[in-house]
Parts: sequence; structure tokens; C-alpha cells
Amino acid sequence: METAKEKRKIGYIRRGLAVLDSVISHVLLFGASLVFLLGFYALWDSNQVRLEASSSQYQSYKPTSDTTDELATFSGFQKLQKINPDVLGWLNIYGTNIDYPLVQTTDNDTYLNKNAKKEDSVTGALFLDYRSSPNFDDFNTIIHGHHMENGVMFGDIDKFVKKAYFKKHRYGTIYYNGEEKGIEIVAILEADAYDSTIYQPGIYGEENRLAYVDNLLSKSLHKRNITLTANDQLVLMSTCFLDVANGRYLLVARITDEVHPNPFDKSNNTPFPYNLFDDSLLGKWLKKIPLFVWYLIIAVLVILLIVLAIILYKHLKRYYEKRKRLKKA
Repeated sequence: METAKEKRKIGYIRRGLAVLDSVISHVLLFGASLVFLLGFYALWDSNQVRLEASSSQYQSYKPTSDTTDELATFSGFQKLQKINPDVLGWLNIYGTNIDYPLVQTTDNDTYLNKNAKKEDSVTGALFLDYRSSPNFDDFNTIIHGHHMENGVMFGDIDKFVKKAYFKKHRYGTIYYNGEEKGIEIVAILEADAYDSTIYQPGIYGEENRLAYVDNLLSKSLHKRNITLTANDQLVLMSTCFLDVANGRYLLVARITDEVHPNPFDKSNNTPFPYNLFDDSLLGKWLKKIPLFVWYLIIAVLVILLIVLAIILYKHLKRYYEKRKRLKKA
């Protein structure tokens, strides 16, 4: 026969195990809810950063090639220049997300953390090397920009490493000194950020210019069968690639008087969550999922979060009720 003392001891153990089980359940439930919330916040935050730096945020300021209404054509761009006098041009590479204002100041640090409106931003802006001429009258003009996810800023430059992409994307436009010019992509190469044979704006003398071009093309991953001369004007778009210290991708183009039409029907209003996916195999597969299915998934996740919150509330309520009963006993 169990004594009263032993019964009380067993009762304490059972209640202790019940409390421990309840605590573990609460911790696991809370952990699952926290992981879900953190994941959802990470997606939201990533989307906010992308939207903040998306080229669509600047389209109202973009100068266009429509000369039928000069006032309407350039008033937006002039408004941006009033916001930030460092704005001096615009760069657009057809079929990519590169469609941004160009800025320049007295150093190469300011616009690493400020956007084209001179607001603090982790995505920065596309800016001319401080040694380059703001009038684009150098033989070679260097433009810097961050490599960001989802093709933001210069995030699409690494796509040119793929030969098929390089072949398909050839033209763009550049606007400066109140005039729109054409851009023709010549080569894509990898370089070191401290390679002074490349990162030296303003090459003078025909022999030096041709030697500079030969050096560029000798390091190219892909190049077009185009003969560059000492009289050409080159634009070098420079961005980092993350797997190599000081590694840089350089997209080389030449400025032309001919502005080619844009063959790409590019939409800047890609709905959520498609705008979170890149062009990888997984990203392409996720983009094939119908939008209503994504909305259904999001709705289910929200409902699940609400259910988890309700369950957590009930567990906590039951736990505190047990504690009250134990205290009374």
C-alpha cells in the first residue's frame, strides 16, 4: 500500500511532468511561430529593399526620346536635378533592370550608400568615377554600381557572362548634356578592382587608347566582332561579384549616335511575389506558378499564423489556470 506521503510525491511528479510538457509545447510552438514570422519579415524586407531601389521608382524622372513635347520630355529629369544637383545623366540597357539616373561627386564613396535623390540607401546609386569627365568626353568613362539581388542597380550585369544572354542583349541608351545617345555592348570581362590598367579614366593619345582597348578585349569573357578605334567613346559599367575578393564584372559599351529601338517589352510592375524571384532555374519554375495559387498560399500561411497564435494563447491560458489551481491546492 502506498502511503499518503508517497501519493503526494507521485502527484507532485505528475504535475511537474505535466507542467514541463506544457512548457516544452509552448516553447516549440513559440519557436515555430517565431521562425515563420522571421521568414515572412525577411521576404518583406528583401522586397522593400528591392522596391526602394527598383528602376520603376525613378521612371517619372526619366528623360525620353519623344521630342514632340520637349517640356514634358525633360521636366521630370530637371525636377530630379533640383532634388540632387549631382544628377547628370541616365543609363538604360535594353532588356535589363538597368534604367537609372547617373550621378557624380568628388569621391567614389558617397553614392555607395546614397541613392540618386541623395537619400541614405544600402543600394546606393549608379555613379561616374570622380575622375571621369561629367560631359562624357573622355575616351573611357567608368560607371560604378552595386551588384544587388533581383537585378537591382547593376545586379543584371553578371547575366552577360552567359553567352546566350550576351548575344541577345546588345543595345541601350545613355542621356547626357541634354541629348540621348545610343549604347552598343562590346564585351563583358572580369577584373580586379585595383587593376590600374583598366580603372584609369581619360586615356590620351591614339597609341595608348588602342593599347587600352587591346588590354580590355584580351581579358573579355565574351566580345563582339566590332573594331574599336581611338576616336570611340567607351563606357565601362563596373560592379562586384561576391565570390571573389575585389572581383569586378565590367560591361564595356561604346556610345553611338544611332539610338536603336528597344526590342524588349519590359514591365516594371511585376506583381508580388514574382518580383522576389531571379532568373535561376528555381526562380523560373516559381514564376510559372499561377498568381492566384501564390495568393492562396499566402492566405493559408496567414491563417496558419492566426491559428498558431490562438493555440498559443489557449495553451498559455490553460497553463496559468493550472498554476492557479495548484496554488489553491
